[in-house]
Amino acid sequence: MLRAELDQQVGIPRYPGNGGEHAQQVDQRGPGQPARACPFHLDPQRIAAVERTGVPVVTSILLVPFHPPGHTEPMRALGDRLWLLGHAVTEFAATDGGRWQLGGPIPPALLASADGATLFRHLFLGDIEAMTRDIVDAARACGADLIVTDVMMAGGGLAAELLGLPWASVCCSPAPELDAYRRFIPEHAVAAFASGPTLDALGLPGDDERNLLGRTSPWLHLIPSTPGFAGETSMPGTVALVGPLTPMPATPPRPVDPAGRPTVVVTASTAAPETLAGAAYRQDRYLTEVSAALGGLDVHGLVTHRSDGRDPANVDFLGFTPHDELFDRATAVVTHAGWGSVSRALVRGLPLVLVPVANDQHYIADRCAELGFGIALRPEQAKAAELRAAIQAVLTEPGYRAAVTEFAEQLRPRPPLVTAAELIGSLLSAPVASARKV
Repeated sequence: MLRAELDQQVGIPRYPGNGGEHAQQVDQRGPGQPARACPFHLDPQRIAAVERTGVPVVTSILLVPFHPPGHTEPMRALGDRLWLLGHAVTEFAATDGGRWQLGGPIPPALLASADGATLFRHLFLGDIEAMTRDIVDAARACGADLIVTDVMMAGGGLAAELLGLPWASVCCSPAPELDAYRRFIPEHAVAAFASGPTLDALGLPGDDERNLLGRTSPWLHLIPSTPGFAGETSMPGTVALVGPLTPMPATPPRPVDPAGRPTVVVTASTAAPETLAGAAYRQDRYLTEVSAALGGLDVHGLVTHRSDGRDPANVDFLGFTPHDELFDRATAVVTHAGWGSVSRALVRGLPLVLVPVANDQHYIADRCAELGFGIALRPEQAKAAELRAAIQAVLTEPGYRAAVTEFAEQLRPRPPLVTAAELIGSLLSAPVASARKV
C-alpha cells in the first residue's frame, strides 16, 4: 500500500511538499526557549494505522533548506518524495525566538570593524554557530534519524556531527564541483567562511580545513545534474549525479493558446535585488529587451516578473508566479538560466533561450547551448533584435526541441527525485545510523 493511500484512509494529510501549501515547520516559542521543530506526521492516528496495516514504522528526516526559492523548492520536492516513501519529514527554518536570525540588525562591533568579507558572511548566512545549535534543537525535537541539508546551510552538517547522525548534503547547482559555492560567493569573501573558528566554538575537531560552504557529507552528496549534462568529470564515490530535483509531469504537456499562438514563458531571478548587486541592473535590462522582442513576434508572452509599465499587447507581466503551471502551457522558455527554471523546462522538453546574469547561470547556459537545448546569449548581446531571432529559432528549428525532448525522455524511466530519495533512504539502513548520540 502506498503511504498516500494509507493517509487517505485514516484522514492524515500528506507532506505538503512541492506544489502544496507549506506548513510552518518550527513552532513559535518565547525568547530563550529551545527551538522545537514540529514533526508533521508522528501522531496516534499514524501509529494506529501502522499497527493495522503492518506498514513499517516511519523514520524521521530533518530537511535543512537554504532560504532562496531556487533552493527551498527542490528541497521541498525532495521532502515530498521522501514522505511518499514512508518517512516522517520535518523542515527547519528560522523563527522569531530562535538563536539564528537572518535580516536582523548588524552587530555594532561588526559594523565598526569595516570588514567587508565578514559582513558579507553575516548578511548571507547569519551566525553559523547559532544556526547549528538551533538545528540541533530541531533534530532532537522531531527525533531525527537523518539530516538532509543544502550544502550552503553549513549548520546542517555541523549539527549532524554534534548529534552523531548520518547526513546527506544537497547542492542546488548542477555544476559538478565540490566547491560550487565559489560560483555564488565573491572571491574576497571566501576566507570569511573558514571553518576553524566555528568548529572550535562548537567543540568539533578542528582538523577539517574545508570551507564551511564546501563541507559536503561523507555519506552522500547529491548534485542535481546527470552524467550527460555534466560531461566528463571525476567525483568521489559518495557523490551522486541524480538529475534535476523537480517533479516530472506525468505526461508531456500540450500547450494550448486560445489564439493558436506559441506561448513563451520568461523567467527572472527571484533573489532580492540587493543580493544580486550589479547583476540586478543586467536583469532589468534583460527583461526590458525580452519584452520588446516578444512584442515583435506572433506569440503570447508570460513574464514572471513585475511590469515596468510599457507592456506590449501580447505580453502579460504576472509578477512572481509558481512556474510549474506556466511551464505546462509553454512552447518555449526564455530564462536567466537559473537552474530552477531551466530544470523545469528540461523535464518538459521545452527549448530555451538563456541570458545568464549571475552565479552559476553562465555554466548552465553554456552547457544547454553545447547540448543543443537552446541558444545562449551574453547579457551584453541580449538586445531585442538578437532575442527575437533566438526565440524565433527555438520555436521553428526542430533540432532544439528534439534534443531537449530526448533529455527529458531519458529521465522518465527513473525520475531524479525517486533516485535521490531512495539514496537518502539507504543511509538509514547503513551501520552508521545506529551510532546516534543522545
